[in-house]
Amino acid sequence: MDTIPYQQLPFSGQFSIFEVEHFHSELTTQPHRHHDFQIVWLTRASGEHIVDFVSYGLEDNMIFLLGPGQVHQLLDASIFGFSVTFTEEFYFSNRHDRESLYDFTTLFDSSQAYAPIRVSHPAAANFSQLIALMRNELSVQLEGSNSSVIKHYLNAFLLLVERERKHNVANSPALQHHDARIVKLRQLVEKHFRQEHKADFYAQHFALTSKRLNEITREVLGKTVTDMVHDRLVLEAKRQLAFSHRSVKEICYELGFEDPAYFSRFFRNHTASSPHEFREAMFK
Repeated sequence: MDTIPYQQLPFSGQFSIFEVEHFHSELTTQPHRHHDFQIVWLTRASGEHIVDFVSYGLEDNMIFLLGPGQVHQLLDASIFGFSVTFTEEFYFSNRHDRESLYDFTTLFDSSQAYAPIRVSHPAAANFSQLIALMRNELSVQLEGSNSSVIKHYLNAFLLLVERERKHNVANSPALQHHDARIVKLRQLVEKHFRQEHKADFYAQHFALTSKRLNEITREVLGKTVTDMVHDRLVLEAKRQLAFSHRSVKEICYELGFEDPAYFSRFFRNHTASSPHEFREAMFK
């Protein structure tokens, strides 16, 4: 059983907006995760936000995009702003939605160069208006009448976030641009990395040879498909070692390794420490 806790947010249903300064729980400062997609727009902030073992200093007008299962925690933080939380089922409730609405899943791709998005002042004004519109629509008590309207406001909000992200990327050469094939590949890796460790499995989804797919990933990411899978395996192993009470053997099998000794060598090759050493260092 996964013991990394899931934080219960102050809403019921598949969509919510709340002011972050009014919500605190005992898990906020502890490593935790969420079941849903979460956009955290911090209008005023200081402190530290740790997302999957990477620490980010908090600043005013900053957006964090957190996908289901992503582990994070706030340390010594003073925060004001909004959290927009929604499920994929809410946003894409039918085939027409998938054909007409912006595919937000590319925004929440955390596998490469994850970074918070810094929001410009003009964009902040637009975000404020959309937040107000969505909150007003939520207050309408005609059941079922407001979800379509909210989805279109959310669609606009996500498109503006994407535009701000692109501005951030343009101003930071270290960040790479999205490639549609790479986005799809990352989604496949996220879905199958526990069971499928070989490049051939992923290449068949593109009707390509593993050699050709590796050429594409090297060109865009500077790494092979196997490197991508290994990176995801290492991240999940770190999460389980740091935030759960599972044994190394249990983590090994859950991640698709048959031999705990091989898993330990694999982990050491990628982190320069054994699983036991990593866990001990996290609890010092």
